[in-house]
Amino acid sequence: MFMRTPDFTITTVLAVCALLLGGCNSGNRVFEKNAEIPNGNWTYEFKPAFEAPVTDTVSRYNVYVNLRHTNNYTYSNMWVMIYTTLPSGKKMERRTELPLADKEGKWYGKDSGSIINQQILIQPNAIMPEAGTYRFEFEQNMRVNPLPDVLSIGLSIEKAAPEQPAASK
Repeated sequence: MFMRTPDFTITTVLAVCALLLGGCNSGNRVFEKNAEIPNGNWTYEFKPAFEAPVTDTVSRYNVYVNLRHTNNYTYSNMWVMIYTTLPSGKKMERRTELPLADKEGKWYGKDSGSIINQQILIQPNAIMPEAGTYRFEFEQNMRVNPLPDVLSIGLSIEKAAPEQPAASK
């Protein structure tokens, strides 16, 4: 966990915005919801959960965490526990790092004044093997409790672009 420095350049911000806009096709979005963090202080006890209905078990999906924080957020990353419950009731958990800034402290996300909006890909080409409702629960897993300057967290699921067959020679 690195401490973040507050300086950044407009070139970096524009480059990251272009990547985010180019890599995210909202026409393929099948689910998106966000939850506000009470008072901008994320406690261990507050565990936002999202229930995403999935009917297409053939397609692959890109799963993103949506995160909104202030530019006063102290760290260059965030660790979260993600608890997933499949429609069958099978449960999985995974500790996931959300990279938020580069080594120089420049935010990866899109800034709107003092608010930074980030969409972090946590699972590319995910398979959703069961039709039904998937439940995703998020728990902040940093050493600080409460974790200040975190405004909201959310989940976005999009259909992944189909893989292109390799060109023959």
